[in-house]
Amino acid sequence: MISKPDHAGNSTLHELSEKLLALEQRVKKLELNAHTDYPLSKMEVESESDGLSFKFYGKGNLQLESHFGEYGLAWLGNIVLFFGITFFVQYLQINSFKIISSFFGFASVIGIFFLAYYLQNSNFYMAKIFKLNAYILVYYVTLKLHFFNDNPIISNETVSLTLLIMVSAVFLFLSIRKKYASLAGLSIILLTVTAILSDSTHVMLSLATILSILGVVLLYKYGWIRLVFLSIFMAYTIILFWMINNPLMGHQMQIVSNHQYSYLYIYAIAAIFSLIALMPPKEESYSSVGIIGSILLNGLSFVFLISLLIYSFFSENYILPSGLIAFYCIVYSFILKLHSKWQVTAALYALFGFVTLSICIYAYYGFPRAYFLLAIQSLLVVSMAIWFRSKFIVIMNSLLFITLLMVYLSTSAADNTMNISFSFVALATARILNWKKERLTIRTEFIRNFYLLIAFPMVLYTLYHFISNQYITLSWTMLALLYFVLSIILKNTKYRYMALGSMIAAALYLFIIDLARIELIFRVFALLFLSLISIGLSLYYTKKIKKKVV
Repeated sequence: MISKPDHAGNSTLHELSEKLLALEQRVKKLELNAHTDYPLSKMEVESESDGLSFKFYGKGNLQLESHFGEYGLAWLGNIVLFFGITFFVQYLQINSFKIISSFFGFASVIGIFFLAYYLQNSNFYMAKIFKLNAYILVYYVTLKLHFFNDNPIISNETVSLTLLIMVSAVFLFLSIRKKYASLAGLSIILLTVTAILSDSTHVMLSLATILSILGVVLLYKYGWIRLVFLSIFMAYTIILFWMINNPLMGHQMQIVSNHQYSYLYIYAIAAIFSLIALMPPKEESYSSVGIIGSILLNGLSFVFLISLLIYSFFSENYILPSGLIAFYCIVYSFILKLHSKWQVTAALYALFGFVTLSICIYAYYGFPRAYFLLAIQSLLVVSMAIWFRSKFIVIMNSLLFITLLMVYLSTSAADNTMNISFSFVALATARILNWKKERLTIRTEFIRNFYLLIAFPMVLYTLYHFISNQYITLSWTMLALLYFVLSIILKNTKYRYMALGSMIAAALYLFIIDLARIELIFRVFALLFLSLISIGLSLYYTKKIKKKVV
């Protein structure tokens, strides 16, 4: 006799049957998707890893419409709700119900938080938007206790500002506790608004400094690179509004009448943001593009504001503020070279430091005397570039060098000291680059040829102004001989090309200019010397060619 299965056996069979049915339905769905005329598309939108991210898979326009209805209308509804509450709060204040208006505002916030809590499990995304809405409303209602109110509940502005800072600080604390990047970004924005509302120099600039610290700390702790960009933008925006007399608070737009030591805040903010260059690599959080981009944004913003400040208050004596910048950047570039994982940042700070140092040299000596030191500085920059192994510095220095030379030749009278310095630096730079080319991994001769091309006419120009007229042809001929000797010693064909070029230049100068103006004895001497050198070089080339043939 076969016994009937007991109750436990029936339950097991029933569960197995349900799992097989579910598996069969899933396979049918996959087959349907595989043969459909509208393949699945994937769209992913992420704010940060803070819950305000959503992923959806859909078929064409139908899914686009569906998800716009789900997410887009959620945002639209919350925006409309925010403005509805704020307008009603304003309406109550206008009609002298100031206490009721504040009570209604805070009650609305509590209601929205309860609604967000209720939707936490069923609609997480909507709950997050409701929370953001409530956070902004808390700040707005607190702000209306004093600001933009003819008959405020809190008459003391200091108390009101303290409350706004406390609200922003609470939001920041919650964002750190929950690792909620969007709320941290909101806190930064609200602190910026508070700084502008304060309309006080040291409150505004102190809050800007705090924002710089927040941006760097949040990057170090959580890798929130987007918040660094936001904090850089907001910190320098506060400084800009202060410098133009804070027109948002009803003042006339103009440069403030007194700097009030604001440059100390600007230096501090730029220095704090420069610590980004010491960040260790975190592939999951940010890339080198983000780090370098934030450093460039910090640098450009700093340059703009400090230039505006110097032009407004230190136009007669800007050596000290510029010198401080140059000193910091050059020293910091050495630190970055030794400790930073982002080596290009060391090159950026070094280059900026030397550019600022050039400004100091000009401010102290003026043109044309400054040209001598600026040319020598170019050689120093190349030496540092070799130690940094930075082709970027070499290229930028080359552009600055040729620009400086063109400005000198076009604006200043010829000076032997300046001419010699430019000629020497061009030749020495080309030689150093060839000597240490392995450290720069320069695979082409372009940069070295660039400096030799500058040196060739510049040396001729220097001798033209340095030597008496009757000896110019002789000096150029001797220069050709010197180049030729260097080509043999250094085994470098480029110097032979320069020797031939110098010989051609000497011959042209002799027949076009010298034969018409110098004394007969000097003509004879120049002709014989040029002839002797030319024949000697010709014999050398003939002998060299015969050796190759043999």
